[in-house]
Amino acid sequence: MNYSNTNNSNANDALALLVQRSYLWVTMLASLCLSGCGITANGWNSEGVQLYKAGHFPEAIQRFQYALGTDDNNADAYYNLAVTYHQMGLKSNDQGFLKESEALYNRCLDFDENHTDSHRGLAVLLAQTARKDKAVSLLNNWSQDKPHLSAPRVELARLHQELGDTPAARLHLEKACTIDKNDARAWKALAALNESEGRTEVALAQYQRSYLLDNQQSQLPTRIASLNQQIRTGVTSPNGNSDTRVADDKLSRGRY
Repeated sequence: MNYSNTNNSNANDALALLVQRSYLWVTMLASLCLSGCGITANGWNSEGVQLYKAGHFPEAIQRFQYALGTDDNNADAYYNLAVTYHQMGLKSNDQGFLKESEALYNRCLDFDENHTDSHRGLAVLLAQTARKDKAVSLLNNWSQDKPHLSAPRVELARLHQELGDTPAARLHLEKACTIDKNDARAWKALAALNESEGRTEVALAQYQRSYLLDNQQSQLPTRIASLNQQIRTGVTSPNGNSDTRVADDKLSRGRY
């Protein structure tokens, strides 16, 4: 028997089997990657948000870019980048960062035209850069394009309130609650407006309605309890529910 030939044959067979198994593993890994791209993008976004909250902006930008590398249509990643550049621009008074932020907000809206946070962030940026008229136009155009949505009205109310036009803010919030009677944000915002104007009992009822619609609003039980006590005792307390949030390529035109 030729042991040399036998050994060579066995070695070749083993090598062929190893190649086949390696190919199967590569195929399986590629398949898993393709099927899990959305999850991976969400994971990068989540990691970036934590870094952003910790003030590590360059590292956060890197994670959001990784999310886009996994899914280049991910609107939240564009939004997250926009917010990060927005804050960097404000902190350093860097107009380049602010222009990049504006482009990224618009890019987000290219992929998700009803991205509420991006509309809000872009409106805030426009107002902060002496373009309040364009901020109003942006949200008005969104409201006119999507009359069946309550979110544009809520954002218009927020902007008008920040601009000192409380009557306009009230009209938009009341319209939002009419468009969608189950919009917890709209009821909460209207409640806060009524509370600020001393309509305590009305505000309490609207806070309660908002909480029934969305019981994940962790701050509302405290606010509701406080208003209940005010009504019983007649003693008012400071409003602890103010919301002053500032807002996850080619710059689009025509939105404002």
